[in-house]
Amino acid sequence: MLPKLTKNNKKYQLNESFIGKQADDLGQLISEQIRPLYDSLGIVVPVKSCSIIHALNEVKQASVTEIARSLKQSHQLVKQKLPRLQKLGLITASSDPSDKRKTDYQLTSMGQDQALLLKQHSLAAVYEQLSQEVGADLFKVLTAAIDGLKNKDLMTRFKQQLPNHRNSETTHE
Repeated sequence: MLPKLTKNNKKYQLNESFIGKQADDLGQLISEQIRPLYDSLGIVVPVKSCSIIHALNEVKQASVTEIARSLKQSHQLVKQKLPRLQKLGLITASSDPSDKRKTDYQLTSMGQDQALLLKQHSLAAVYEQLSQEVGADLFKVLTAAIDGLKNKDLMTRFKQQLPNHRNSETTHE
């Protein structure tokens, strides 16, 4: 049987090694809190697909690869979100006349209306206020962390710490 988890049970307290969980929790909390707000504003765009709507609104038409590149997301992730956006009537797909293997996506008139609603009701000021509350520009901090991990992944960072980690273990024995 596992010990009961309490505030005083240091063995099971979250710490800096759970930063991935904290990042997931933040994303989930934001998604949960945005949905009722969007519902009240008539925004039907799935929260985690708003960036696709914004991107298509900027360029008018793009392939999965172009959308993924502009959002710095995986091709697979973007491709998974597109059918739901189509089903909601927000985007359409059409074959590229010059390359039948390529599909281009564009906003429908409803998608354009939704993009306008998203733009009119931007949460930038809300996130700025939250950033001031916590004493850090959240967007910049998160972007810097993402860029840092792209430049040097966790495995590399972990391996670089191994000699120090082993030395500290031997000195404490």
